[in-house]
Amino acid sequence: MPSCIPLSPSIPAASSPAKELSLADRRRAKLPPCTAGELRKRISNGEYLVVIDNLVCKLNGFVDKHPGGPLAIMHMVGHDATDEFTSMHPRSVAETVMPRWAVARFVPDSKQTCVSSYVEDMTLPFSAARSSMTDGSSRPQPSNSNKENLDYAAIQRDYRELEKYLHENGFYQYGYGDYLYEAMRYVALFAVAVGLILFGPLSAWTYLLAGIATAMLWQQLAFFAHDLGHNELTGRREFDMVLGICVADLLGGLSVGWWKKNHNTHHIVTNDVDNDPDIQHLPFFAVSTRFFESRYSTYYKRVMEFDAAARFFVSAQDKLYYVVMCFARYNLYFLSWSYLLMSDYAPYRELEIGCICAFFVWFSWLLSHIPTWGYLALYMTVSHSISAILHIQITLSHFAMSTESPDPAHECFAARQVRTTMDVICSPSFDWFHGGLQYQIEHHLFPRLPRHKLRRVQPLVKDLCRRHGMEFKEFSFVDGNIYTLQWLGEVASRVKLCNGRKEHQDKAIAALRMGFEKAARTRALHGSHYRRLRSTAFWSFFCCSALPKRRLKSSARRQHRRKHSICTSSLARSRSAAQKLSQGLCSTKLAEAVLAVVPLLALPLLPLLPLLLFLGAVLQGFVSASGRQSHTYVFPRASASAGFVDP
Repeated sequence: MPSCIPLSPSIPAASSPAKELSLADRRRAKLPPCTAGELRKRISNGEYLVVIDNLVCKLNGFVDKHPGGPLAIMHMVGHDATDEFTSMHPRSVAETVMPRWAVARFVPDSKQTCVSSYVEDMTLPFSAARSSMTDGSSRPQPSNSNKENLDYAAIQRDYRELEKYLHENGFYQYGYGDYLYEAMRYVALFAVAVGLILFGPLSAWTYLLAGIATAMLWQQLAFFAHDLGHNELTGRREFDMVLGICVADLLGGLSVGWWKKNHNTHHIVTNDVDNDPDIQHLPFFAVSTRFFESRYSTYYKRVMEFDAAARFFVSAQDKLYYVVMCFARYNLYFLSWSYLLMSDYAPYRELEIGCICAFFVWFSWLLSHIPTWGYLALYMTVSHSISAILHIQITLSHFAMSTESPDPAHECFAARQVRTTMDVICSPSFDWFHGGLQYQIEHHLFPRLPRHKLRRVQPLVKDLCRRHGMEFKEFSFVDGNIYTLQWLGEVASRVKLCNGRKEHQDKAIAALRMGFEKAARTRALHGSHYRRLRSTAFWSFFCCSALPKRRLKSSARRQHRRKHSICTSSLARSRSAAQKLSQGLCSTKLAEAVLAVVPLLALPLLPLLPLLLFLGAVLQGFVSASGRQSHTYVFPRASASAGFVDP
């Protein structure tokens, strides 16, 4: 039953309900005006001011009490955080809490539209200043005018209208019945894991299957804890938080409080090199060459040194990606305890410490029933290695995506989330396996939307992207892995070209930072290893220096074109082989089932992983039940008079 929403320029920028608007208006009428210049001056004097629905909120006294963590507020100081606020909070918070912190009504400049940051040129300790395309950024931007000429004001208006439409049509209603099947799956996996250890025959297959069941249980519980962290179950923050602690801490040994602090920051500053902890994984991974500069992390409050260890791991990160992921769960144990023992902000510290200690007690008791050290090592290795599937699913959505903004001061919330996130093609029968992570674009646009509704929302988001010419990236699970590995390999290749020449690289970076263009040009032209460094990847990293670009432009372009033509032809041969195989092989559903099992079998058997991934790539042409292939949709601009259609 289609339901259209007419879009017109008369739609107000704020799409809050009438009751909220009237309350905000009453509050606004009593407050003094505040211009952008006055806002900047007050922020420079130490005030934490955030603009929400044209109200200037002073949050100095609320930073340490914010349930989502202080960083979520600090990163929005000096920004128009209307969309970030409404997407992450229920309407009751906007109605009862937000107006109480307002100290002025914001008067925007009539000459500027859709300004997201008023402090982009200011130096703030926790500023979410997003990197621009001209500061030595990692990803070369294609010459696509759509990226640079997006109408952010129109995108913002249509995004708010879509959010209003989802509220009015019941998309935010909590589906308790959907979680009944989820609970049955959790109980079944727990029973299998515990039953095999306690009552299974003394065999390696017993503990192998028990390890697989345990890893799948942790994966499914992580999806549920994620929903609880976003208050998607009941909408009541305290209840969902306590239930999340019982799920994540007691059954998984991980702190949901740490996750919430980390995840809320990730949603606010997605793929920001200095601020997003979800892409700060040195010394093991670097998704941007900007990490080569030893950046300061506002989340970890330390410099992420690009030292010898980082050079070693990052130079081989595309080869070590799955190996490191097999040990990722141990890092989560460490981060959880670090948060609970050393963090200044941990509102449920005692409860979480008690639940995690209880987890280690019952889990140790369970392990005590494994008779031999060999079987114990097998179970622990398999259960924690296969848990890497969850970490692969998480990183797949962001590792290969953009880390710089084409217009940091004006890029709106919706455009930023679409730019930094990608979806995974998946048939409805395998939604349980991805747990909502296959719809990361939709989730980042509407974080509190129940994940069982994301499939219905995806066509509406695609229509929004089509309307404004934004890229909507969507890959199959295998193609997404290939795409991520290719990008990690591209960053790694730049480290390889600099390894063994650390002194030269440090001098080049220092020259770039200090502006000694003439010194950089002289050193590059007369260095003994100048000819050996004429690689496309290196010059992409070194593009900000004052090297003679005219001499290298044609050569670099030829090498860049040759490199990408090899990748394109390789993928074309893979798809051609898949089409030939699809003519005489098994049905689509069986093939998709095989594809889902491939990562499970591959992760514990690391030596066979390249072969298994190759076979998966060959099969990917016929595994999707929807019949779709991987695409990066670059939609042409459509008429603004079209409407959203509910599938």
